[in-house]
Amino acid sequence: MDDKIKKRENFPKGVKGLKFLTNFCIAITGIILAGSLPILIRGWVEGEWRWRLYVESIRETLEGLWPIGEIAFLNYRAGQEMPLFPNIFAYIVYSLEILFLALLVAIITSLTFTIVTMLLSDNIRERVKMRLYFLESVPDLLIIMLAQLSVIFFFKETGVLISKIAVAGDDRIYWLPVLCLAVLPTIQLYRLSMLTFQEEERQMYVELAHALGFSKVYIVLIHMFRNAIISVFFQSKRTMWFMLSNLFVLELMFNLPGIMLFLRGNMHPLGFLVTIFSFFLPMFILYSFGEWFFVSRRQNKAVA
Repeated sequence: MDDKIKKRENFPKGVKGLKFLTNFCIAITGIILAGSLPILIRGWVEGEWRWRLYVESIRETLEGLWPIGEIAFLNYRAGQEMPLFPNIFAYIVYSLEILFLALLVAIITSLTFTIVTMLLSDNIRERVKMRLYFLESVPDLLIIMLAQLSVIFFFKETGVLISKIAVAGDDRIYWLPVLCLAVLPTIQLYRLSMLTFQEEERQMYVELAHALGFSKVYIVLIHMFRNAIISVFFQSKRTMWFMLSNLFVLELMFNLPGIMLFLRGNMHPLGFLVTIFSFFLPMFILYSFGEWFFVSRRQNKAVA
């Protein structure tokens, strides 16, 4: 991971801007091409090459984007077609709220647990890591069902409904879906953060800080944290993709009016394009900005 960061630092500013635009264009092209892939796959399953239909589907998808104000979609709750804009924004915003809140919870919780664990002995750390490997294999569906059953059990015992376990109509629920979506990423980031902090612990500056008499808490919080957080940020990209795959199950189980259930009701190339682009754009901006911030910070530190 550090080697990749160092390579990014060596790019001149002009090359970085060109690389940003190239990556963006490649990603958009990939999303457009992937939207019509089911036509090719169905053809391969039936022993046919449907390249002409594939190209026609891409052309129809691109032509369907204009005029953008006339695009309609099936509202599966209302059971009728509605204009895509501005109705689609409610689906996108709700899904992104759940996704980014869960990511924030996962990052804060995993880093807190990592810092506390780094203050413990080596034997305890190894035991924690072994348990994390096991917990990572727990299926997300099981976590959601256990959470819903716990809410029902608590309600039966106390008469207090701490959260709805499913959405009806256009209601919104947050904390229980966020909690369910954050559990596995927290475990994953916790394990990766442990490995990153332990790698930092072997660096020369940590030994020097020990020799100068700094406390273990000070070294972990001040010196190791600011270096390890960069690697954790880049590792969180994979965690984000992992969360996206779980988001569909989450929206299905809680009947959330999110963009994934919108895609289920509009499973065609144009619906796929709109859905994927609605996730891709904020994530691309977030991680491009984060990469620029951390790489610039390292460069300024090296110059100083």
